[in-house]
Amino acid sequence: MPVQRRTSYIAGLASAVLIVVPLVVHAQGQNEQATGTLLVKCVDASGQPLKDVRLWVMGLRMAQPLEEKSDKKGEATFKKLAVGLYRVVGRKNGFEPSYYEPVRIAANAQETVTLKFQPGDVNKKLYFEDPALLQQANQLFQEGFKLLQEQKYPEAAAKLSESLKIVPANPDGHYFLGIALIQQRKWDEGRKEVEAAVALNPDEPRYREVLKILPGLRLGDEGSDAMARRDFKTAIAKYTEQLKLQPDNTDAMYNLALAYANDGQHDRALEIIRDAIKRKPDEAAYRNLENLIQQHKEQSVIQQAAKLLAEGDQLIKEGNYQAALEKYETGRKMLPKEEPAVWYAIGRCHANLNHPEQAIAAYQQAVRLDPKKPEYSQALAALYLEQKRVAEAIGVYEALSQQLGERADEKLFELGKKYLADNNPELAIPLLEHVQRVNPNHAESYYELGVYYYYAGDKAKAKPLLSKYVEIGKDQKHLEDVKALLAVIERSTKPAPPARTRRP
Repeated sequence: MPVQRRTSYIAGLASAVLIVVPLVVHAQGQNEQATGTLLVKCVDASGQPLKDVRLWVMGLRMAQPLEEKSDKKGEATFKKLAVGLYRVVGRKNGFEPSYYEPVRIAANAQETVTLKFQPGDVNKKLYFEDPALLQQANQLFQEGFKLLQEQKYPEAAAKLSESLKIVPANPDGHYFLGIALIQQRKWDEGRKEVEAAVALNPDEPRYREVLKILPGLRLGDEGSDAMARRDFKTAIAKYTEQLKLQPDNTDAMYNLALAYANDGQHDRALEIIRDAIKRKPDEAAYRNLENLIQQHKEQSVIQQAAKLLAEGDQLIKEGNYQAALEKYETGRKMLPKEEPAVWYAIGRCHANLNHPEQAIAAYQQAVRLDPKKPEYSQALAALYLEQKRVAEAIGVYEALSQQLGERADEKLFELGKKYLADNNPELAIPLLEHVQRVNPNHAESYYELGVYYYYAGDKAKAKPLLSKYVEIGKDQKHLEDVKALLAVIERSTKPAPPARTRRP
């Protein structure tokens, strides 16, 4: 069987030309009429609240950022922020600066952001404060994207991860990192990165498309793994679930058909691959698989039938003809064409079960399928003779001899001679008489039948037969015997002399 078909995980989603744009997602224009609230929580590396953190909230249309300090709970609240996107930045002596972007403020709602601070230099510049950092992040991003297109997935993931360390709010960075991880079958990690991209830019359809197809891709890959382990039932389950999520995925249909075929469920496999062909009639691989499944189905059926027939052969040896008959009948129906040997075996079973008519019918089928096989014709003829159907037995021998380009008279003579030896004249006589009809010069048939009639006391029938042997016979011993028998017959049939009348 061919291998399963794998659809590229990225499915063209990472094949577009990269447009280099600033990696920061700036705040969009705020709605002056609607406002919301932002709660900022500040914690250290252990998760403990940080007091007196200087916090700035800035948006695209804000002339000056808003500034607050965190309280003893590590919290600060910014109220009446116009609806839109914002960036939050925090600094505290003894800690590196921390930021979060974009923060999406919705009308009449509160958004909460947690900034986590690591020990370090408070004056460390962030990417949006240092053009060199932004350029470095851009360079790493472009290198990672190029490696992704070259299908160098581990290297691409490394570059994209470095870029995201500088600019964690780059949605495309998370998206393409997710693709690189998915291609390495790091499903959960990849999904989290794509989800991060959606959170940063919910309006980008590419991100949601990947999340939509990801469960199906994962199921397909798990199905492929199961196929490689030859765990076909698990593969069937995985591909079936994949098709529930992706009902139009014809490659998944191909894989499911392949799994069913390898599991021996050829009819189901053909049903599925034919559905795929209807959807994509020009896909040569699908038609090739259909043909291959059909061939395997036929081979599998033949193998199963052969197993049943072999079991039947063994049962015949054991004398269990009824069980053997059941095996043969089941196996015969599974074969793509009628086999004479199977019908012959069925005939043997019926004959031994004393089912003469069924046995005759089976032998007739065997002879019809292979008229040149002596074994089949002889079995049929023997059964006819057993049923006292001599004329039909003779017909079988005549037909066999004609097929083999031979004469039947000698075979029938030997058979008649055997029946005479077995003291079965009822069968022997018509056989020998037939030999004489088809071959009037078959001397030994006259000898055997004449001698039989002589000792049976029917000298009237014996005499012409023995006389014929004297005319055409060649065996000197038989000639001497025949002449002696004829002399006895002559003496026994010579009329007695007339009685003399005594004179007075």
